Amino acid sequence: MSKKTTDETLGREAVKEYLQQYHTAVGKKRILEERHRVLSSELRAPSTGSAFRLTPPTKPTKTDGSVSVVFRISEVEDRIEEQREEMAKAVLNVMDLIDVLPANSTERTVVEMRHIDCRGWDKIAEALYMSRSNVFNYYNAALDKILENKRNRKLLEEYMARKQQRAGPHGRNNRP
Repeated sequence: MSKKTTDETLGREAVKEYLQQYHTAVGKKRILEERHRVLSSELRAPSTGSAFRLTPPTKPTKTDGSVSVVFRISEVEDRIEEQREEMAKAVLNVMDLIDVLPANSTERTVVEMRHIDCRGWDKIAEALYMSRSNVFNYYNAALDKILENKRNRKLLEEYMARKQQRAGPHGRNNRP
């Protein structure tokens, strides 16, 4: 493989990863919302068994059950709000990066549908009345146009440097 091909592949991968920020943030928010839903239903669920017992329980009863759930729900709500803020930053980053693509171009439409609307390749191909291979061709052309822009290359370099810092010395993510 030639050096140019390797550089293009690495560059495209960096662009894809950068563009994937919003989609990743949306996924995390969905997970948190599902956790919130489960905890809320746990709080609303009636307790099992009768309040009156003839014999003492064999296991100690937890007195902080619903209070614990309320605190966990509050924590999840805070995390959902943080994730919304992260989503807002991510969508702005994505839109900023794709601004180099012409407004009514098919390349831009494909990238927006993929990374802002979070659509799958089949749905994009269906919506644009083209084959998946044509969609990929437009997508790769868009990635190349994004990479041609010096400002975008600098943004990508900064993003990848921040990512490497977070990963730490052993390539693991140090974030909680």
